[in-house]
Amino acid sequence: MVLLRIKCCLLLQQLLLLLLFSTAATNRTGATLSSLGNRGGDEGALLDFKAKISGHSGVLASWNQSTSYCSWEGVTCSKKHRWRVVTLDLNSQGLSGTISPAIGNLTFLLLLNLSINTLQGEIPPSIGSLRRLQGIDLTGNMLTGVIPSNISRCTSLRLMRISSNKQLQGSIPDEIGNMPSLAALGLYDNSITGTIPRSFGNLSQLTKLSLKNNNLEGSIPARIGNNPYLRFLQLSHNNLSGLLPPSLYNLSSLNMLSVGNNKLHGRPPPDLRKSLPSIQQFGIGRNRFSGPFPLSLTNLSSLQLLDIGFNSFTGVVPSQIGRLRNLNVLFLSTNMFEANNKEEWEFVSSLTNCSRLQVLAIERNRFAGELPSSVANLTTNLQLLRIHTNHISGFISSEIGNLASLEEIDFTSNLLTGVIPQSIGKLTQLNQVFLDSNNLSGIIPFSIGNLTGLSVLDANDNDLEGPIPPSIGNLTIISGLALSRNKLTGFIPNEIMELSSLSVILDLSHNLLEGPLPLGVGNLVNVEELWLSGNKLSGEIPDTIGNCRVLEILSMEDNSFNGSIPTTVKDIKGLTQLNLSANKLNGSIPEYGDGLAVSTYGDVFSLGITLIEMFTGRSPTNDMFTDGISLHHYAEVAFLDKVMEIADANIWLREGPNTSNDTRYITRIKECLSSVIQLGILCSKQLPTERLSMSNAAAEMRAIRDKYASTQQLSDVRSYQ
Repeated sequence: MVLLRIKCCLLLQQLLLLLLFSTAATNRTGATLSSLGNRGGDEGALLDFKAKISGHSGVLASWNQSTSYCSWEGVTCSKKHRWRVVTLDLNSQGLSGTISPAIGNLTFLLLLNLSINTLQGEIPPSIGSLRRLQGIDLTGNMLTGVIPSNISRCTSLRLMRISSNKQLQGSIPDEIGNMPSLAALGLYDNSITGTIPRSFGNLSQLTKLSLKNNNLEGSIPARIGNNPYLRFLQLSHNNLSGLLPPSLYNLSSLNMLSVGNNKLHGRPPPDLRKSLPSIQQFGIGRNRFSGPFPLSLTNLSSLQLLDIGFNSFTGVVPSQIGRLRNLNVLFLSTNMFEANNKEEWEFVSSLTNCSRLQVLAIERNRFAGELPSSVANLTTNLQLLRIHTNHISGFISSEIGNLASLEEIDFTSNLLTGVIPQSIGKLTQLNQVFLDSNNLSGIIPFSIGNLTGLSVLDANDNDLEGPIPPSIGNLTIISGLALSRNKLTGFIPNEIMELSSLSVILDLSHNLLEGPLPLGVGNLVNVEELWLSGNKLSGEIPDTIGNCRVLEILSMEDNSFNGSIPTTVKDIKGLTQLNLSANKLNGSIPEYGDGLAVSTYGDVFSLGITLIEMFTGRSPTNDMFTDGISLHHYAEVAFLDKVMEIADANIWLREGPNTSNDTRYITRIKECLSSVIQLGILCSKQLPTERLSMSNAAAEMRAIRDKYASTQQLSDVRSYQ
């Protein structure tokens, strides 16, 4: 009996083991079959994705069925769930075409990165099927349509970047506010319209939100201030209006607040130090904020960037601004800040404590009084200094040469006097120098030639004198040189004409320069505007001017050039404005522009001078036209009372017994001559914009012709009688 029981127990154990083994085998087989079944689905989805891409070179060349799709470039499969794709990363692969809806079949996908390509078409709504998706980046494509609302079904998403698709339109789906895991949301640089969803206040894990450069309007929802972990808030370059919600000032974790270029108004609160202890970038520029300088800003000890420019702030900039020891960038531009005495300029001295300062921009305010010498004591890390368009007087300190890192100085439109210091030559990092529209005097320092990295030098509208230093020829990458409306003398240095880098403008107009135009002018093969008017330049215009084939404006009027106009002018195909008036040139203007859209201001001037020349019988080069008297001026002074005195009698005095004593005939002829001379005067005005258009001049000539024809008929009738 005992043996029977033992045998039964052993049999039961064997049956149990067999059952367990069978169950395990079944589970393994089921899992294997499941993986094999999904294998075809993921591979098929990838092949369908490839089929929608234009051209299969590059990364997609490896996508073929001769190898496992898990080894295809940009594809990563799960280690736990074999054959299931978890990552599709094709960033910056030059892909074009559309995104296949089959992407929604990759249901194990954790990361989808198709950024920096040229993909077109709409974002497929099937993306909403990717419930496991944690990150999606479609930035930098050419996607159109709208953001599909069912993307909110991707409830595991932590990162969503669908930015820099300028044709992506529509509004932001409210449903995005229901994504509990979302930590970073970037929808910037699109064409999104509508308002910021209030539901964003539900994104309790959100740390970064960027919606800049869209067409959003309305107010900023106060509920955004409910996000306790928000560190980065960028809403600039939209059409947002209203006040900044007080709740934003209570985000103690906030590092960046950027809401510039909107229509916001109001005043920052007085206790920012307590509410924004971590703020590093505070940008509210280009809005409609007003009131005095927010003193509480000077308590933000971590602040690195402060931009309150382009608002309506008033009053004095407080000297406490020097407390911001970590400040890198300070924009106070285009407000109504004032400084009229040493005390009110004290803020500049306090900024010498900011050893990391790189940008100081205080232009377009109401600063007046003398520029404090402490400007030269600012940190040597300073790269940009803009004080233009104020009423600042005084002189430029020679100590400015200490600011060795300066890349741009802009002192335009002030009341600065004195000389340009020689020490400017120490600022070898300078790229742009703007000193125009001041009262600077003395010579242009020879040391300017040390600034070999200079791309722009503008010293227009000052009282500079003496010769142009040949050392300017060392500025071999300069694209714009403007020295007009000064008292510069001497010849134009040949070295300037060697600067083939000049591509924007060379303006030496309205000085006292003399001598010939150097033959080297033909080396300026890249310059678009050449202004030499209002000098004492003489001699013939060199044929080499025709080498300047990208010229659009050539202004050489009011000099003493003589001889004929070079035929090479016709080689300047893009010329839109040519002014050679008030010289001693003869001949005609060669055809230029090759039929392109050319301004007729130059041609209509030529017409005007030709009319006056024909009907007075005097040439513009006549010896009587000296000391500022031109053919145009001669005709203008004689018009109307002495028109018959200056007119060539051979034109109006006809042979025959009836004409010379015919009062009615003479009156009609005088009217015709007056009309012609007046037309010539109107067509040859000094300023091109004051001249008649060619179409109006032609219409006026037809009217004069018709009137003269009737006079001629009257004369013929009387002669017949």
